[in-house]
Amino acid sequence: MINIRKLEAELWESADLLRAGSKLTSNQYCMPVLGLIFLRYAYSRFKKVEAEILKNRPMRNGRALPVEANDFAAKSALFLPKEAQYAYLVNLPENVAALDLKNKDGHTMTSLGEVVNNAMLLVEQQSEQLSGVLPKDYTIFSDELLSELLRIFNNSALDEVGGDIIGRIYEYFLNKFAKNIASDDGVFFTPKSLVKMIVNILEPKSGILLDIKTPRLIQFNDSSTDFAA
Repeated sequence: MINIRKLEAELWESADLLRAGSKLTSNQYCMPVLGLIFLRYAYSRFKKVEAEILKNRPMRNGRALPVEANDFAAKSALFLPKEAQYAYLVNLPENVAALDLKNKDGHTMTSLGEVVNNAMLLVEQQSEQLSGVLPKDYTIFSDELLSELLRIFNNSALDEVGGDIIGRIYEYFLNKFAKNIASDDGVFFTPKSLVKMIVNILEPKSGILLDIKTPRLIQFNDSSTDFAA
């Protein structure tokens, strides 16, 4: 059985140690780190759903037909193109510039930050709810720092926990970040984009969620997320 308290503490300590050794502020560090956690969980769920799809996949010439985005939509799951899959990102060689990788618009990418930005854009293309939500400022990170962060969240324990536990890890990280980036009146405002990201992780179908940090109510259904003060 996974010790969630130990897991979240270890993830935080590793990630915060890297920030302490960089010139980045907690405010600069917060959203990109949470975005990586989101991407890691999305990949874990992608692999689980992919395995379910392949169990009953039709065969052609002795091979199972490749999975497609529509197969995931039918299971209310997020499809991830290869370039947006966590395993692809974490296994990239050190010298990204030498790979001649192209982003979704056909432009050459010369840093790992650009590759991760592109991954976030590709994920947003798969879901209207995620459009404009995910962080895309990873070029402020050095390739070495970003590569190490990817490695930290490539933790096999995250393959065994559900969306509710990921939400708890988010909460843990938010509380830690809040100590350094609280506003002048002592209130930590949860950005709308972050709340939408959390909602997508929890994968609710309907109902109302109270964001106690802002506070505000979030009402969601199968196709939209609405916010009220």
